[in-house]
Amino acid sequence: DFSTAFFNSIPLSSSLAGTMLSSHSGPPLLPLDPSTPVPFSSSKPSTEPVAGTRPVGDAASKDGVNTATAPTTPSPSVLTTPSKIEPMKAFDSRFTERSKATPGTPALANVTPTAVERLKEQSLEKELRPRDVLESSSDSDEKAPAAKPPSLSKRKLELEVEAVEKKKKGRPRKDSRLLPVSLSVQSPAALTAEKDTVCVSVPAPALKLPMPGPQRAFTLQVSSDPSMYIEVENEVTAGGGLKLSRLKCSREGKEWETVLPGRILTAAGSGDVVCVACEKRMLSVFSACGRRLLPPILLPSPISTLHCTGPYVMALTAAATLSVWDVHRQVVVVKEESLHSILAGSDMTVSQILLTQHGIPVMNLSDGKAYCFSPSLSTWNLVSDKQDSLVQCADFRSSLPPQDAMLCSGPLAIVQGRASTSGRQAARLFSVPHVVQQETTLAYLESQVAAALALRSSHEYRHWLLLYARFLVSEGFEYRLREICKDLLGPVHTSTGSQWESTVVGLRKRDLLKELLPVIGQNLRFQRLFTECQEQLDLLRDK
Repeated sequence: DFSTAFFNSIPLSSSLAGTMLSSHSGPPLLPLDPSTPVPFSSSKPSTEPVAGTRPVGDAASKDGVNTATAPTTPSPSVLTTPSKIEPMKAFDSRFTERSKATPGTPALANVTPTAVERLKEQSLEKELRPRDVLESSSDSDEKAPAAKPPSLSKRKLELEVEAVEKKKKGRPRKDSRLLPVSLSVQSPAALTAEKDTVCVSVPAPALKLPMPGPQRAFTLQVSSDPSMYIEVENEVTAGGGLKLSRLKCSREGKEWETVLPGRILTAAGSGDVVCVACEKRMLSVFSACGRRLLPPILLPSPISTLHCTGPYVMALTAAATLSVWDVHRQVVVVKEESLHSILAGSDMTVSQILLTQHGIPVMNLSDGKAYCFSPSLSTWNLVSDKQDSLVQCADFRSSLPPQDAMLCSGPLAIVQGRASTSGRQAARLFSVPHVVQQETTLAYLESQVAAALALRSSHEYRHWLLLYARFLVSEGFEYRLREICKDLLGPVHTSTGSQWESTVVGLRKRDLLKELLPVIGQNLRFQRLFTECQEQLDLLRDK
């Protein structure tokens, strides 16, 4: 019920704003009325109690702002107005999170923007140090002084300025009440902009792989034994001005052909399937006799490379996404997996692509590293590194069989692309301490076994597992050897809760253990382990 003239007679000084931030007890602050236009910008609602031991007039006069005499109020409850509480920008966000709008809270004076501008000019005249530096660093120009009463005379203002100058002797002192306001208070918009600046990261550049260009005709040799060729002819004129593409496949003297509506960009084949990638991101798959197996597959982006091995079809797109399908079972093996994790961060390129007989894609990169994708783990696994120091230090000559049956073929040997005796040759070039050479050889053999297992190459897995077991026997690593035997043997007595698998990459584990037992028996230290495994195998055989 109070008039606006009375509210205008109570300005909000910078000292009062400093007091509001530096205290935690006392009578509640006067919040803004949402119905009155004020120059303060909104933040979070707050009715946090702050210190108010001094009258408003005293706080204002200490900063050199002349205030009109206000009628004495018996208690703060006289100024209560039940209205929706709007926040003050001068509050720190720490004081506003716990506040709730409560009835009976005093309302703040109605302050006009023109009064704020006049008070800014007076502040610049009476302050000896530059206030604009502090005010520009935050929003203090909106939350420091509030209003100048229109009844102020020029003479009174000059007396006030002289009184302030007398207080500031010598070097101008810093206003300790203003500093917390200007340094710690930020508007929500400023906080949001600052968070966006910190959190937003520059997006990585999109990978772009080369795409095959359209050709009038091309021929592709799929295999030499048996002899198999694919011939493609684009823009074959049909009736009515239409143009088609002809696909012809010849295998051991038997030929078949078919036509497609779009131009063929690339083709691939195996003994089981033939696939072609056409324009408009279409992929068509045919059987070995030319029968269409699937409707055209729409790729997510244009084709870059196409491969076939057995019933598996692999498509690598220009956007560096990889997909593998088993067309016989009509299931997906790898679904649009990105190559960004293995190609990002450098100028590496894909130098060789391999698709194993089990549908495992392998990417050989220009830096000498090769990765295979594990469908069960959904991860890219490093299976080869030509700059690996373990290869240079490893020496497993003592673990080689008498016939030196080291030359084994498989995807791991193709990917690594080096002779199996490179470790022995490198070991002769420089002297390595025995302990270091023992550890590096052990780590190298374990990595070979794991890589063959990831590639699901049964022949190479058996080969490197036998070499690894021989090395463990010759060097006396009993704990590792016992763990291998326990995994290959499995539970002797059948149990419903057993998680043991009897095969690994198509090989029977107990048959592998039978091959390891003669190797284990060569070392007298492992006679007990040999006897235990032999007895368990005999017991299982009798069952």
